[in-house]
Amino acid sequence: MNKTFKHMLVAAGLMAALPAMAATTWTFSGGDNNNPAWGNSRSYSNGGVTVTATAWANTGGSGNTLIENAYLPTYGSSGLGVINRDGYSSGSDQDTNDVIGNSTEHSMDNDQRYDSILLSFSEAVNLTGLRNGWTTGDSDMSVLAYIGSGTPTLAGGSYASLVSNGWASISDLMNTGTSWASTGTSVYSSHWLVGAFNPAFNGGSTGYAGNDYVKLYQAQGTICTASGGASGGVCGGTPGTGVPEPGSLALAGLGLLGVIGLRRRRK
Repeated sequence: MNKTFKHMLVAAGLMAALPAMAATTWTFSGGDNNNPAWGNSRSYSNGGVTVTATAWANTGGSGNTLIENAYLPTYGSSGLGVINRDGYSSGSDQDTNDVIGNSTEHSMDNDQRYDSILLSFSEAVNLTGLRNGWTTGDSDMSVLAYIGSGTPTLAGGSYASLVSNGWASISDLMNTGTSWASTGTSVYSSHWLVGAFNPAFNGGSTGYAGNDYVKLYQAQGTICTASGGASGGVCGGTPGTGVPEPGSLALAGLGLLGVIGLRRRRK
């Protein structure tokens, strides 16, 4: 075996030691609505990674500012909707028509209350795209990723406080329809909050809210397979900093040096 080929093998091996990543699609279909209950969850697996979905809405506290869990219904190839607690309340506090049998508000919507779905993955994922299976009215959506430490808690908080408590506003997806919508982010996280457009996340105009009705059918992302997972939104990041681990940087540097060395020898 000649020296040039040996160097090529070494460089290739060092680069292969970097965190590997694989693209995966999760499809939210199956199940039934026979036993609806607040705070239920539904799980879907692909590529060795499981995502657990739960439903949430701002139905608690004075003026409906606090987040409470909701019911997550499933509608076959149309996808997942949200039924919030105020749909079954009465009087002035009622979220009119937000019940299972309604033709529009059984979806994830922002009519009166802001519905959202929390996607919790068993591994950190760069959520690259979302696709609805059904929409009516408008179809604007908001996406957040949790880059703080530990496990996020939604119950009892407010949407407005999320971005100052470990959550990062990723994107507002406008007029998504039923085609794939790109999030345009490089952030990795195990927890993603997807909802009907919500101006609380980024100071957006409330003029875009009130008529968005969607059912979430698919999510697509790249799985972080670094030994330490992700931290601070970075795959293989050092805990608490979001900076790639020194080992990963060193391997990358050695791999590049090997390639540079080969080029110099050829000259």
